[in-house]
Amino acid sequence: MRRTLAALAIAAALLAGLAPPAARAQTSAPRAAASALAWARAQQQADGGFPGFGPGDTADVVFALVADGQDPAGVTKGGKSPLDYLEAQAAAYVASGGVSAAAKLALAATAAGADPASFGGENLLAAIGKSYDPASGQYGADVFGHALALLAIRSAGATPPALALDRLAGLQLDDGGWSFDGTAATGSDTNTTSLALQALVGQPQAGAVRAKALAYLRSQQNSDGGFPYSQSSPYGHDSDANSTANVIQALVALGQDPAAFTNGGKGPVDALVAMQNPGGAMRYQSALPDDNALATYQSIAALLGKAFPLKVTKVAGAQALVAPAAGLPATGAPAQMPAAGLALAGLALAAAGLGLRRIVRAYP
Repeated sequence: MRRTLAALAIAAALLAGLAPPAARAQTSAPRAAASALAWARAQQQADGGFPGFGPGDTADVVFALVADGQDPAGVTKGGKSPLDYLEAQAAAYVASGGVSAAAKLALAATAAGADPASFGGENLLAAIGKSYDPASGQYGADVFGHALALLAIRSAGATPPALALDRLAGLQLDDGGWSFDGTAATGSDTNTTSLALQALVGQPQAGAVRAKALAYLRSQQNSDGGFPYSQSSPYGHDSDANSTANVIQALVALGQDPAAFTNGGKGPVDALVAMQNPGGAMRYQSALPDDNALATYQSIAALLGKAFPLKVTKVAGAQALVAPAAGLPATGAPAQMPAAGLALAGLALAAAGLGLRRIVRAYP
């Protein structure tokens, strides 16, 4: 009997190795997600939050929990949940981070079943609406924040202004990608491109940008199947977990099979699973062996095959809040990106000229 069981185990292992990449990825990704989420939950602090760059990282854990079908309100330490932490931080977070913070919190609130129009004493939808420039159609100061705002609007059951959608589609660069600040000088990156694609899914503008955007993403894929922030980044172009996860979510949103989006037979799910440490945490890059909290939090929804917005909840009055009527005063897009913008985006640190490797090492 022991010999028979051993033979069956060897045969199963051999068959797994012979299975096509898509099949291997589909079986390994859920296990990797469960292990990563268990590691993430163990990091919870007494205030209900999770360590990292700031409140945005706790929002990422909320996304991970919801993607796994868990209620964030029930995930507590010291009687505090991640929602308690985010509500306590909401005012300061929005004040420092502007529309990016408001939009990310709104996405987390609607995903968790909370009210984004009354979250920690903040009307997050009104904050998004106040950042809208009716002349340009842009929310906030940069493309990343603009795309986040469009996703948050959809998550609240509202319809983004057509001009805002046109604005995002019009900011696509000639290579098919989007840059963090919307300029060709900054150059396209996989993170902003992935977020923009998710923001445009289901909209008329999506058809016009899709083919070029997918071609851009293919041009950025490494031979391990993963993705860097950008192949032209001055900090190198090794695949990283955050960028790879972002691309997976964009492909899911577009109805593409990420496991079939391959380079040399390897896809992004293969690459992401390969960046997991034995304890469940993700490495930022394969060459950086330390457990990385941000990489772990932001990988889970992708491993579970979930794109943004995770949930759509109809919020009463949302339409008037996020899309002020023409002719009403508007603040317009701020002249400069808020100081906390890069931490809020989390994925676009290289755009500010910061050394990703150095920063990621500082946040294990």
